[in-house]
Amino acid sequence: MEDEQLIKQVLSGQQAAFHQLVLKYQNFVFTITHRVLSSREEAEEAAQDTFLKVYKTLSSFEGKSKFSTWLYSIAYRTAIDLARKKKLPIDSIDNDDHYLQIKDSAKARPDDILQQQDLQTTLQMVIERLKPIDATLITLFYLHEKSIKEIVEITGLSKSNVKTKLHRLRETMRTELADLLQNEAEDLL
Repeated sequence: MEDEQLIKQVLSGQQAAFHQLVLKYQNFVFTITHRVLSSREEAEEAAQDTFLKVYKTLSSFEGKSKFSTWLYSIAYRTAIDLARKKKLPIDSIDNDDHYLQIKDSAKARPDDILQQQDLQTTLQMVIERLKPIDATLITLFYLHEKSIKEIVEITGLSKSNVKTKLHRLRETMRTELADLLQNEAEDLL
């Protein structure tokens, strides 16, 4: 069922429709809150708070953006607020330019798929080493394929700030991946 239909049902008092929205988005909301907070317990708390806020303010959703973008911005800001409250680091790292690309595995051979899975595991390790805000930006842009415009709406950062951070994070990640893969190659020899 489409989000718009579920929202109308929730606003007309149908609790089951909200449950469907929660089921549809709970994993991604948790991913965002976990990227910011790095603690499973705190991320779960922030995710629950997010859905509570969404339920209480759903009537204020105007439909100017996708529901998912509105929801993710609430999740992100809820996690940031909790991180600030608990004085957790949320600032950013900066570097320079290259681009990160991962091959589409839709028509890949089994050995290519295994190699792709290894790369994704390594990529996950690198993302976990980033500061929470940076991990969130990378997750939104590369793993969840959100546009710059949607990331701006979610994070509240300016468009130029998002572009600059992503640009710098590509180099940071490229360097980290190269170092990790170099170390793995040396371990094999």
